[in-house]
Amino acid sequence: MRPVLAFFSQLPDRHHLTHCAWVAVAVSLWFLLVYGSCDWITSQHSYRFDLATSWEKAIPFFPAASAIYLSIYVLFLFIPFMLTTIQEVNRLGAALAVLIGMSSIGFLLIPGFPIPHPNVEGGWSGLFHVADVMNLSHNYLPSLHVGLAVATVSAISRNASFVTGACFWTWAVLVALSTLALHQHYLVDVLAGWFLAICCVRFFFNRRQETRVPSRGSSPMPPT
Repeated sequence: MRPVLAFFSQLPDRHHLTHCAWVAVAVSLWFLLVYGSCDWITSQHSYRFDLATSWEKAIPFFPAASAIYLSIYVLFLFIPFMLTTIQEVNRLGAALAVLIGMSSIGFLLIPGFPIPHPNVEGGWSGLFHVADVMNLSHNYLPSLHVGLAVATVSAISRNASFVTGACFWTWAVLVALSTLALHQHYLVDVLAGWFLAICCVRFFFNRRQETRVPSRGSSPMPPT
């Protein structure tokens, strides 16, 4: 039986952590290549779409949401503790890689106008500057930030209790809302990123395997 609220399905050993790290490096390099290249290509022309609805332009700018926006990198740290087998880690890596590759099609074919936001001063200026720089300038539809969060939560929630899974999904929703509160994405970007993530997880993470290969020496977390 799973504990009602537990954010660790296992205590991973060095082999499992090392494998997760290599998968993370591979996916990160793929992300940097695709995301950076698409941003550069779009910067070479002025072909743009207006992706905003009328009410989106009135959404208040909330710089404190930068903490939630950047919390996606904390979310990734749960992967080796929630995915108990090498197969699961590899399948999530494949799902994320496909998600990144497919997102590039939208970035290149449907570039959006930049979303204006006021200058940020005070305590949240540092965090917002980090979020704004990492988001680059031209990649909008779909929101890859939302897609990566949703795909990760969808995968790790399979090994979680209902309450823990609900916490992870609430986290994903907050990350999605933060992209709107920071004026980093349009609503259509968020919805497209969410949908694409679910499709990638369904076809590349949930596919059935005849065998499961557990990590050597991983210690399942005992129920409490």
